[in-house]
Amino acid sequence: MPNPLNNPADSFDRSARAYDELVARNREGCRRLINSLPEREFPRLVDVGCGTGFATLDAIDRRGAREVICVDPSTGMLDVLGERLAAIPGITADLRPCEVMEMGVEAGWADLVLSTMALHWFTDRPGAIREMANALAPGGVLGILCPGEGHDRPTVDIFEATGDPLLARLAASIVNNQVPVPDLTQWITDAGLTPLDVWSETRYRVVTPQAIADRIEAVATHLWSDLPEGEQAEVLERVRATFAAAADNDGMYRYRFVKTFAVAERPGG
Repeated sequence: MPNPLNNPADSFDRSARAYDELVARNREGCRRLINSLPEREFPRLVDVGCGTGFATLDAIDRRGAREVICVDPSTGMLDVLGERLAAIPGITADLRPCEVMEMGVEAGWADLVLSTMALHWFTDRPGAIREMANALAPGGVLGILCPGEGHDRPTVDIFEATGDPLLARLAASIVNNQVPVPDLTQWITDAGLTPLDVWSETRYRVVTPQAIADRIEAVATHLWSDLPEGEQAEVLERVRATFAAAADNDGMYRYRFVKTFAVAERPGG
């Protein structure tokens, strides 16, 4: 069982102001997901695990979202998104600092529910899908983006090989975060939705060791939040040293990232 002290929201509270820069490629995934939705407008949106609003802002810009409910346990992330939404005329926004199972969206309210790079953090993933499905009106659409099966495996291997039990927490988290296409398809179907498209894609990435370590610091510091502050800093230094040692001769770190996408519809529209 995960340590209750290691809450992912802690990582995102700390990184909220720098998040967009450190995980910019998540924005690309959001765009690809929204490109894959049925070609129509979705005036009422629920964004679950909204972060700083990659998906919300894209849905407003390109899919006609005007009433939005944004759900995230990180108040830091919601603060950033709230500032952005306040600058957009004609948007009604309801920001809810809570987990998906407590979001309390009225059944059948939403035309579109999005969850981008958040499902893997939920303790009860099938239950989260059911909760999101319940929020959809007949004919409403669910769009999901999450890490896929085998994602970031080179990083898992490198950190497991250190034999360091604290660094092994990172490897275990990466493995636990993966969502295979068959599992996601089954959860969607069990929630009463019709899968329209469920797929995965693999990206091979070349970054500096500093860049990959910065991303880990942005999204994974909660893995060590049960430790005294000084020990947390030491673990992060070991993370950085491990990435640096794993760089190729050109000084760059190479890894692969697999993402799982899903688009599904509630029958009856």
